[in-house]
Amino acid sequence: MTWFHVDDGMHSHNKVRKVIAECPAALGLWVVAGSWSSANLTDGFVPEHELPWLFTGWEPLAQMLVTARLWRRVKGG
Repeated sequence: MTWFHVDDGMHSHNKVRKVIAECPAALGLWVVAGSWSSANLTDGFVPEHELPWLFTGWEPLAQMLVTARLWRRVKGG
């Protein structure tokens, strides 16, 4: 079993605070995707085809995470 660790200072990071203020659901996607990545041992990579199964309405939320620089868009995910 692996663990998806979240820094205890995350709540006060400027990037995170901005996302929380604009759309807390985006942070929910971040957590669920992080958990999926940990369970599948992908070192943070989440294939795009998995996202609809993980979180309804994921597309605008994912873009918010990219804009906030909490995620990077890479080929396939």
